Amino acid sequence: MSEDWSRRQDYYQQIARAFLKHQPAIFFIPPRDLELISEWEKLGLPLEVIIEGIDRTFARRLAGRRKKNIYSLSQCEKEILKAYAQHQERLVGQQAPQAPDTAGKATRVLREVLSCLETLPAELSEVRRILEEARAALQATPPEEARLEALDEELDRALWNLTPEPEKQQSLASARQDYPGRTDSQLEEIGQTRVARDWRQKLRLPRLALFYY
Repeated sequence: MSEDWSRRQDYYQQIARAFLKHQPAIFFIPPRDLELISEWEKLGLPLEVIIEGIDRTFARRLAGRRKKNIYSLSQCEKEILKAYAQHQERLVGQQAPQAPDTAGKATRVLREVLSCLETLPAELSEVRRILEEARAALQATPPEEARLEALDEELDRALWNLTPEPEKQQSLASARQDYPGRTDSQLEEIGQTRVARDWRQKLRLPRLALFYY
């Protein structure tokens, strides 16, 4: 067995263990989540950052008023990317003390939002409204980071509502196969996350929260 294969196997196994320790009722990582781990590996996300993000996701769930069920690694991605952004800022801070480049990130997201608004189909009025609100939050001084994070979540819900019923059912069926025994509401949370990713790729919709950049 090559050293590279051994390293990759360890990467996947440690991420799986970190997730499954929070969910003892789940015994394996489904193929969709393995694909997501592969994406993180290609992006070069450090193992410790991913584990930190997974732990944060479950900690936030316990602290929140609404006990959102976590059954998929895709539901951890938000906290993982937050942890990665903070990891990068710490590395920069070790080289030379400086403030996080919030303005630079906001400029980049604003550019992507404006580009998307130009090509967005007219019938997607709710998506347009959210992007217009994001534009205002990005142009504020300083950028309204909490508002952008809320709008990013709102956009995911809007994309789920736009999804034709047959596609919703297909997504739910796939989630049911990956996570047998879950309730319809739990499956919908997983399905919504997956559908939103597909919509974003199709329409080239940017992430609105700055920690993604």
